[in-house]
Amino acid sequence: MIKGILLILAFLLFSLISESYVRSLEKLKGEREVKSELREVEIQLYGKKGLEWKIRGTTLTYVSSHVVVKNPVIRTENYTITSERLYMDRNSRRGRLEGKVEIRGPNLYLRTLNAYVDLVKNVAWGYERLILRKDSNVIRGRGFKIFFKPFKVHINEVESIHTAP
Repeated sequence: MIKGILLILAFLLFSLISESYVRSLEKLKGEREVKSELREVEIQLYGKKGLEWKIRGTTLTYVSSHVVVKNPVIRTENYTITSERLYMDRNSRRGRLEGKVEIRGPNLYLRTLNAYVDLVKNVAWGYERLILRKDSNVIRGRGFKIFFKPFKVHINEVESIHTAP
């Protein structure tokens, strides 16, 4: 009888140990997502007409299809977009720019806090307050959409327009 009780206790102990082992393996299985980090990177995106965009950054972090670029400088033809961070989906080539977003080009300067970019459709847009300098005009407003090819700028809500003499 004592052997039977000891056998049952040993079986219960074995089942508890094996259950905790299986749970620890399940946790490890969920944590297998690979995260890569690169420093001083340049990404070139090609389209039907050849090289369309260049993205440079101080650090690139890559997890599955999500890319985070710190201090990105995004260039297309005559236009440059800078910000503190770019969060981009590698497959759709759409992203979110966060922190001190600036768009510069010939006779153009736009500054806002956050913006979005679609590198396939060559469009940048945002919903925050902005300052836009075009030639000698200074425009304050909220929300914008910039088409890079062909170049067009739309401001959603214009608050004020100032013209330099």
